[in-house]
Amino acid sequence: MRFLVGLGLVVIVLAALGLGYLYLTRPPVEKLVIVVNPMPRERVASEAVELERFLEERLGVDVEIYFPTSVAAIIEALRFGHAHVALGVGALPGALALYVADVEMPLVEVREVIIDDVARHAPYYYSYWIVLKDSPYTSLEQLRGKRACFPSELSTSGYVFPMYRLVQLGLLESPVDPKRFFGEVVFAGGYAQCWEALKRGHVDVTIMAGDVPVDLYWEAINNSRILESQGPIPSHVVLVSKKLPDDFKRRIVEALKELNSRPDLMRRFVSAIFVRFEERSVEEHLGPLMEALEGTGLKDRYLRG
Repeated sequence: MRFLVGLGLVVIVLAALGLGYLYLTRPPVEKLVIVVNPMPRERVASEAVELERFLEERLGVDVEIYFPTSVAAIIEALRFGHAHVALGVGALPGALALYVADVEMPLVEVREVIIDDVARHAPYYYSYWIVLKDSPYTSLEQLRGKRACFPSELSTSGYVFPMYRLVQLGLLESPVDPKRFFGEVVFAGGYAQCWEALKRGHVDVTIMAGDVPVDLYWEAINNSRILESQGPIPSHVVLVSKKLPDDFKRRIVEALKELNSRPDLMRRFVSAIFVRFEERSVEEHLGPLMEALEGTGLKDRYLRG
């Protein structure tokens, strides 16, 4: 009888250990959902499959990449737990997601950028207020009531930081509205379009950034004068849900760092000037952007949608 009781206890202990092992080794999610910057999925269909398989092999779970149609959709997917990882999203949606979603930023992108007219690999860059070389304007203050071109209202380097520079110079107050300073404001959809508008004399001033294609950067810089600069402007970031177990989050980070050996693949999902991922703190990387968002009042405007 004593032998049977002892045997029963052994069976119970072994069963408990087995259940514990299964619990510890069971994936924390059935499917890991990753969102990337808005882009047509069909444009990177084969690369998406390759990336999903690579991560599935390393993480032991099903991985699916989703392509939201907007920056707002990325933030909402993270906020409501529909996505676990945001891969290489812009610094602006990354900062906004940190305000409203239960996520952390384990990795940032090191890129091929131009800083002080020198090509570098860095996780940040700068942007510049420029006028044509023969322009009579020598300061931003002289451009009050003039015509300005910006790439987009959602551009970190082409709008958020330039607006913050105007606030720092005492030329605008928060919440910012460029129409309170400039006589005409154009959002042209990109740096190339704004440079073309400046060349043709349609505007008096525009913005150029150190992360644009090299040919565009040098054409603009060699044929213009810089009035002001702003930065450091943070590069793209990786966000991971805080609700995932720490060990699993670390495995995700290590898997993504393995992809540093595949910059060709990452350039399809992160940016065309991707070099590698590296670890950096939120304060060091996104601190300047968060300061700019607060100082311009744009944080509240963006979060309201």
